[in-house]
Amino acid sequence: MSKIEWTEKTWNPITGCTKVTAGCKNCYAENIAKRFWRGRCFNDVEFHKERLNEPLKRKKPTMYFVNSMSDLFHENISFKQIDQIFCVMVQADWHTYQILTKRAKRMSDYFHSYNGFILSRGIWLGVSIENQAVVLNRIPSLLKAPAATRFLSIEPCLERIDLFPFIGNSTLTAGARWLLTKTDNKIDWVIVGCESGPQRRPCKIEWIENIIAQCKDANVPVFVKQISVDGKVIKDIAQFPKHLQIREYPKNKIGE
Repeated sequence: MSKIEWTEKTWNPITGCTKVTAGCKNCYAENIAKRFWRGRCFNDVEFHKERLNEPLKRKKPTMYFVNSMSDLFHENISFKQIDQIFCVMVQADWHTYQILTKRAKRMSDYFHSYNGFILSRGIWLGVSIENQAVVLNRIPSLLKAPAATRFLSIEPCLERIDLFPFIGNSTLTAGARWLLTKTDNKIDWVIVGCESGPQRRPCKIEWIENIIAQCKDANVPVFVKQISVDGKVIKDIAQFPKHLQIREYPKNKIGE
């Protein structure tokens, strides 16, 4: 099983990636590659056709994080190769698939080529958000994607982030809040956490608290993955301050 707290297993039909923004600086996947890839560079992006059928072989309903060691929408992966990955997810529809990208524009271009295409409810789409600069660059593309469940991974959280107007805000009028709750194009889940690793950058507790407050105000489930206290990363939820012990999931999970 995966060591990533918010999923059960990883599936990597693609490995390797290249850095695009500040959130990539201390990439955990790159550090794993340096330890185990024996000379292959992490920026060598590969499509592994032989791994495509892994979910089909597993009959137990499982939550898969797709491409934990890459980005499904990396520019070195063709739309035809992405098609093959989605075909497996559609066939093995007893699983839940979590797809996370920093390449929101290319994700949008991919789905734009399939006018009217709708993903099955077990395929979740998400974007990484590390600072305020990428909020307007990534979330609008995610909201246009044909997914039943859309999520944000705010990890590493590198500064105070305002998600308004995408999940609501305590300063909204009652009418504006009603409009947000009535649209289908909304954020369904938020993951938040500090950076880990020896070169980690600071993450203030109040930044995490701010994300939780925004999610609670908008009735969006939030999952606190890990926090930093006195410079130390804490992953055990039992050691979190009580008000941060929150690990919620969206309702749209296979098997519920």
